[in-house]
Amino acid sequence: MSNTSLKTTAEWEEWRDINWLKVERHVFKLQDRIYRASESRDYVAFRKPQKTLLKSWYAKLLAVRGVIQDNQSKEILSSEKLFALAETLDITGKVKSRRGTMEDYALQILVKMALEPEWEAIFESSCYGFRPGRSLQDAVEAIFGFVKLEPKYVLEADIAKSSEGINYQLLLERLGTYPTLRRKIKAWLKTGVMDGEELFPTEEQMARGGVISSFLANVALHGMEEQIKEYTEIFDFQSVESGYEVSRVDRSKYLGLVRYGSSLAIAHKDIDVVQKCLVKVGEWLSEMGLELKPSETRIVHTLYGYGGEKPGFDFLGFNIRQFEVGKNQSKLGFKTEVKPSDQSMKSHYRQIAEVIDGHKSAPQVVLIRRLNPIIRDWVNYYSAVVSKKAFRDLDHLVYQKLWRWARRRHSNKNNDWISQKYWHSGENRKEFSCSYEDGSRVKLLKHTEVPIVRQENVKKDWFYWSRQKDFHST
Repeated sequence: MSNTSLKTTAEWEEWRDINWLKVERHVFKLQDRIYRASESRDYVAFRKPQKTLLKSWYAKLLAVRGVIQDNQSKEILSSEKLFALAETLDITGKVKSRRGTMEDYALQILVKMALEPEWEAIFESSCYGFRPGRSLQDAVEAIFGFVKLEPKYVLEADIAKSSEGINYQLLLERLGTYPTLRRKIKAWLKTGVMDGEELFPTEEQMARGGVISSFLANVALHGMEEQIKEYTEIFDFQSVESGYEVSRVDRSKYLGLVRYGSSLAIAHKDIDVVQKCLVKVGEWLSEMGLELKPSETRIVHTLYGYGGEKPGFDFLGFNIRQFEVGKNQSKLGFKTEVKPSDQSMKSHYRQIAEVIDGHKSAPQVVLIRRLNPIIRDWVNYYSAVVSKKAFRDLDHLVYQKLWRWARRRHSNKNNDWISQKYWHSGENRKEFSCSYEDGSRVKLLKHTEVPIVRQENVKKDWFYWSRQKDFHST
């Protein structure tokens, strides 16, 4: 029996006394071994640390911590109960028919900890959603990289479950894990861990016991990029730069494919290639019991209108579009912009307006505290793209809404009085703010106060190697 399975609660008497840095380092070293062995496809080498991790007391503690951090009921458990929960985690036990229990949730986290590094080593570069160290912004930046030098046709689609449902047998074969773990995952599938309406679960669904379902969905879609790129190699086309026919080896490089969760974008300069990819993707997905949602599938062009569609497309709340410009502005004759989509702006403003309307008689400080997190989260999401105009427009709309809010509260006062009561001089201009008795001040955050910072494209090994560096340097 390994040392990792011999850990007991005697090391720490209280939950609050746990040395989490020590725990994380220990688990990460096992994950690092799994990752390295998987990268070299040494199955024997990564199965051993996987099994060790699943028995590891430290890994079980981390799994329980993950549960209590996402505990929807906010139930406070004693140290005794938390340690007892960790001790119950065993992948050889039977799966309870009632999902959503803390034990079930913690066990899924534990299994994911063991499987994730194996798959992170081999997941395709086009996959960005529900993976450590990768974000929505990384996916959008990848699309920008595909189209910034050349106008392209883009297949924009959303992947959904077919009427027959996911082919669990094929999913388990693709997962390819050892028998004990396979039986556990098969049992979870039978109890409905992936039975939600959407392929990738919402945060609420994950909190109810579907934490491993997003990982399994990514496994189900693994291989699509390789299949499509191999398919594009059969088409002949010329290079824009040289005018010569592109070799078979280089043809797939002209294809851009990005997937974030169920959202898919495929870009290529040749409409025939994109249309054939649409058919090929549909065929490939059908084997797994998946399909492209007809209502969410369309082909557009980044620079010109196509098929009745306007130039550009929306992806994950961003709008990607190209505009013709003079050669003095760009040698390419066009520029590519990524900005917040109109729909995202409307949805964001609607949320702000609803909060303001719901606080008609509330103190100004309460309204400001309610609005600031909403504005901050939205602005941070779009701070890496061309958002200056969108931020400015939203600030203007919010100002107008707040002015109407203030006028309604003081209909018998003139404009100067209202302005002096609610808007005060800040660093640059008037700010919607108020002061406390101690002289401190709270102000409403403006969208334009957040600087635009370009996103750096994520590297394949970013998550594991950056964490490894952090752990070994402390």
